[in-house]
Amino acid sequence: MTQTESNAELFYEAMLFEVTKAFALPQTPRTRRLIELIFGKAARSATNIAMDLDRVVGEGGHAAGARWFLPRFVKSHCARGVENIPASGPFVIAANHPGSIDTVVITAHSTRRDLKFIIGDIQFLLKMPNSLKGFIVAPPKSDTIGRMQVVRESLRHLQNGGGLLIFPRGGIEADPEFMPNPDDEFHHWSRSLEIFLKRVPNLQILITIVSGVIAPAAMRHPITKFRKARPDRQRLAFVYQLSRQLMSGKQLFDLVPRVTFGEIIQGTNHDHLLAEIEHAARRTLAQHMEWSSA
Repeated sequence: MTQTESNAELFYEAMLFEVTKAFALPQTPRTRRLIELIFGKAARSATNIAMDLDRVVGEGGHAAGARWFLPRFVKSHCARGVENIPASGPFVIAANHPGSIDTVVITAHSTRRDLKFIIGDIQFLLKMPNSLKGFIVAPPKSDTIGRMQVVRESLRHLQNGGGLLIFPRGGIEADPEFMPNPDDEFHHWSRSLEIFLKRVPNLQILITIVSGVIAPAAMRHPITKFRKARPDRQRLAFVYQLSRQLMSGKQLFDLVPRVTFGEIIQGTNHDHLLAEIEHAARRTLAQHMEWSSA
């Protein structure tokens, strides 16, 4: 078995693991057989696409990989404020997190090759060696030491002039395209942004809003009834949305994700940095919604 084939098998198994976790089911052999029976074909298709995606990332970077990936799952995608992305120097894209393919959509419009990504401990992503070079993997919240290591690694990358994409809430937020109260979580955005601003000279934080990554039809599907909390239901909606399209081999939901690269926060001479970031996020969201409804 070649290394690529080995990575593909590991990715496939990790996909089944994550789907099982999304349903909050026990990781037992019996459950695995059930999940494979229902989602095995989609997981195998996802594996093949992921291996090709990782090759494209290795050849052209994450933005090239994102642009290669998206037409398979969305009707189109667009961005506003790309000119706000700093051409050089340390910067952080601080974005809302409706989940699904939000990272891919933001990355597709990035103009920086040195952008890295803080991601959760999502096992199948760790089986993509070229993509992994751009990931900083955050352990569970209970692992305080591990999460401090993530902060230190992020600081080193920023202090070397790099870019970072972070979802400061640390959890799934409402998709502004059709879900109510998409700004409800802004006041929970992580204090790590404040730490970055104070520790990295000349750092710029680019407030970013993304929407339209979850299909309303997927959120209404009975599969989402397995979970009660909205973030968990969004995860299941994405599982359904992705599986349907993987099995059909084409995009089915006519999604048109939008990204607004909005206000920039910089400097350390502020008494209330997190409050300023929250207000900037609310203003950027308002501008984003005006554009989306135009």
